[in-house]
Amino acid sequence: MILHTGTAERARLVTDDKNSCPQCSAWLLAPDWSEHISERCVRHTWSCEACGYEFETTVFFPATGKTIA
Repeated sequence: MILHTGTAERARLVTDDKNSCPQCSAWLLAPDWSEHISERCVRHTWSCEACGYEFETTVFFPATGKTIA
């Protein structure tokens, strides 16, 4: 087993700037709701406590190329 600490650090840095309200730019800690759409897709609903703006985002994950037997 190999611990890849650099990968987690880069992933955290990439998502930190995306957790903000598109209306007022306030920082958002976590979505109100997350819905598993498929094995590669998750939908999040967000609401901003600062301005009350509500919105949805959808995340598409890349195919891993691995087949589960």
